[in-house]
Amino acid sequence: MNRESEFFKGMIKYALLAAALVAVVAVLAVIPRREEKRDNWMVEVRIIEKVISEMDGEQVYLIRTEDKEGREAIYEINKSALNERLEVESVYQEIKEDKYYKFKMADRDEYDSHYPVICGAVSLIEGFSQ
Repeated sequence: MNRESEFFKGMIKYALLAAALVAVVAVLAVIPRREEKRDNWMVEVRIIEKVISEMDGEQVYLIRTEDKEGREAIYEINKSALNERLEVESVYQEIKEDKYYKFKMADRDEYDSHYPVICGAVSLIEGFSQ
């Protein structure tokens, strides 16, 4: 009887351990994963000029812009900052000079670029918002 009792206790112990392991795996599967948070902001600009330049031995797609206060800035279109479905060349070609656009920006240090970076797709707008 003692042997049967030890066997029964061992079975219960392993069953409880297996249930606890399944519960931990289930909890980890349900908890949403944290995405890397980046410091992004939206800008509305008028495109003054588009330039393809060579820096550090590679082509860099740049746009020179002006905001509604008349301040000029240069932004870079960088593959690492774009959505994986977007290509640098297609975003660059989509942007037209003397048009107004709204897009999300990130600091240049976040994507190891030369200038602040355009993140994702650009949206053509009629003009600056109020």
